[in-house]
Amino acid sequence: MEYRRFGQTDMELSTVGLGGLLARYEGINGHPPPEEKRRIYLRAAELGVNLFDMGYGDEVHIPDELKGPRDDRFFSLKVGAPAAAEVEGTIDKHLANVRREAIDILRVHHYAYLQNEGLAERIAECKAKGKVRAVCLIRHMLADQQAYAERGPEPEADADLVIYNYVCRWQAPGIAASARAGKGVLIMKALGGQWLSWADKTQTDWSAVDESKVEELSPRGEGIRGELPLVYPIVSGPWHELAEPGELVPRTERAIQWVLATEGVHCTLVAFASVEELEEGLGIMEISAAI
Repeated sequence: MEYRRFGQTDMELSTVGLGGLLARYEGINGHPPPEEKRRIYLRAAELGVNLFDMGYGDEVHIPDELKGPRDDRFFSLKVGAPAAAEVEGTIDKHLANVRREAIDILRVHHYAYLQNEGLAERIAECKAKGKVRAVCLIRHMLADQQAYAERGPEPEADADLVIYNYVCRWQAPGIAASARAGKGVLIMKALGGQWLSWADKTQTDWSAVDESKVEELSPRGEGIRGELPLVYPIVSGPWHELAEPGELVPRTERAIQWVLATEGVHCTLVAFASVEELEEGLGIMEISAAI
């Protein structure tokens, strides 16, 4: 496992972090049962993963033996777009759940950080109290992504979480700006997100179809129509180029490593639905099969 210093913090993060929300087959297979989630977390830690994302509260599935104070293990928490008066209480609740004194990376939506009255100030107070080590702005909405690509990171924030993958590369200017500014960069949707299965993304000839193909392939059907301006650029493109000769479906390891080869990227958050998916993404399937 490779580790990279996260921006100007003193955290050395594994280049692959375990995401709290499934990113590969959520729409197809649903969430894995608790016993499988436990296996995923423990195997990830065994393989050197040291960043665990709690989503909005996925720490209920994190095994107890991974919780508690450790200098070599890190937790990120997504609070979304909270009201300023609520954010510290939310942080305290999750800190109690993982038995820690600080959230290592607090993730908050970029638009909320800028627009919610008093939110940035209250988060700064939490940092001053030692309850938050780094603030990461979520660039999920189209306007937030555009702002990142055009202007780069916000000066007051420590890091950004952006959508970036083999077929959706328009965040490259923002990532380069973050590198120049010494900001941390986390990547989401390195495998194209949860809207379509990995096989559908990689086997579809996207040069021959339009947005209606996403509706056809997605388990949500017409329900995804309102999100197509965001979803289509993320899933459509030459995923098949990641395949090696004779390989019908490329291994997810190649998509992840492509992202990590981009200068300025520190870690990609990927939520695996099984131990086998985890081992494939980390590139150790052959080793595991031989044991």
